[in-house]
Amino acid sequence: MEPLSDPIRPSAPAEQAAAPTSDPSDGYAPVTGRSLAEVEKVRQLESLAAQKTARDYEHVVWAYGVLWALFAAYGIFLWRRGSRIRADLEALRGQLEQGRRA
Repeated sequence: MEPLSDPIRPSAPAEQAAAPTSDPSDGYAPVTGRSLAEVEKVRQLESLAAQKTARDYEHVVWAYGVLWALFAAYGIFLWRRGSRIRADLEALRGQLEQGRRA
């Protein structure tokens, strides 16, 4: 009895697998499935899909980074603007106080 081989990789050439002969007396049906070329093609496509997914993850990380940087810059802008407005308000209050004294 032969040892079992990889179920995805047929041990017989594709020509023999394409034209199976069945002997009803032995009770076994011929094995049919993917050829070695089909399996290799699927593995290549899966590899390409994995690479594209990895690149997409990188784009998502960059997009989040850019958005957080924009939010931080906007927050700093608002903080500085508020500081200027507070300074202007204090200057106006000072002028009002001087006008009341005069």
